[in-house]
Amino acid sequence: MSLKESATINVGYPITGAKFINNITVMAIGGGGEGRNGIPNCITSIKCSFKVKDPKMRLQKFREITLPTNEDSPQCIDAVKVINDNGDKEYNVIFGCNQSTQLIRSMGINCNVRKYVVNSDQHMKFIDAAQFESELPGDADDYPRAVKLANDNLVGCFLTTTTPSSIYIFNPESLELKFKYKPERDMEIKDIGLSPADGKVLCYISSNSIETVSTSSGQLISSTTKNASLDKKLKGYILSKMKFINENEVLIGAGVRGGKGAAIVHFNIQSQKIIKIRKVSNKFNMIVGLDISHKQDLIGVAGNDYSLSILRLSTFNVIGRFEKLHPFAITSVSFSPDGTKLATGSAANFLHVFNIPKNYGKGSSVIGTLFEYLVSIILIAAFGIFLQ
Repeated sequence: MSLKESATINVGYPITGAKFINNITVMAIGGGGEGRNGIPNCITSIKCSFKVKDPKMRLQKFREITLPTNEDSPQCIDAVKVINDNGDKEYNVIFGCNQSTQLIRSMGINCNVRKYVVNSDQHMKFIDAAQFESELPGDADDYPRAVKLANDNLVGCFLTTTTPSSIYIFNPESLELKFKYKPERDMEIKDIGLSPADGKVLCYISSNSIETVSTSSGQLISSTTKNASLDKKLKGYILSKMKFINENEVLIGAGVRGGKGAAIVHFNIQSQKIIKIRKVSNKFNMIVGLDISHKQDLIGVAGNDYSLSILRLSTFNVIGRFEKLHPFAITSVSFSPDGTKLATGSAANFLHVFNIPKNYGKGSSVIGTLFEYLVSIILIAAFGIFLQ
């Protein structure tokens, strides 16, 4: 199924992360990094409306904060809606961003977790920054990889590129570190997620394993490596991205080992069973972006070939595919809360947003549409023969 309405904006810097905070505002982060003159490091609030007649005005920069030029660009972002002490709606926005290399190397200081608040007037205000790691490597080659917040804003988790990996569990309100979790075996953690309702369960993936941890006790709950047959099956894939579907189920984006395409894995973390595996494409071999819309029954999947695929969440059928959506690497995928918009950000400086009709997920799949097309041709041909 095609999507007829979309809009694109050039934000002026490579986008490393994008997140809808409500149905009309998407936050974009990124930049040229440390020492890249002329390319700023920014966090940008972008308004999105398809009611505007002029297509060029559908996406507009609304607020933008330029970060210090001697620091790195922001790398990852998450946001959650909260009610402040006055009863007003706000959005806590937390992103990962390294301070300057000189500061890291000379003083061992790197407050790489930054907190902003977007108030009811959509103004962005800096609140605080924190450093969770007490001992920093001297080479300053450790970068933020992922930050995730629970829906109730009571717990957050933060991951960097350091290997062997550790995960930092923190309080998003105060930015206080609760504990640092180090897996029982050395690994590189690819992605992290928190159970949707209250964040009591942390799930993380390596390239071939899925593990869960209690965010209150720090104790390991489950690991796929403890089941030989499950461990063997997962080693046929290269896991890269994950999202919670509900409290017990996760969706994982994976490449088929050997470069034979990409797939999504539906896994129950409680029963430790694979519910379903569905191949998404043979054209790309790595999933670089993943998001879910429950309200629209949709999955958004970005491939390393700059493409975007839209799947039905309930069946995993592909119902839309958009080749070469960006001219360079897609770095982020985000649905609006109501599922009527889907944003992708790229290293090519572009934010692209699709307008998704309600009940789009109930439409025909790509294969179903082709089948209907072929049937129509056959019927037309048969009718022509009958008339002769």
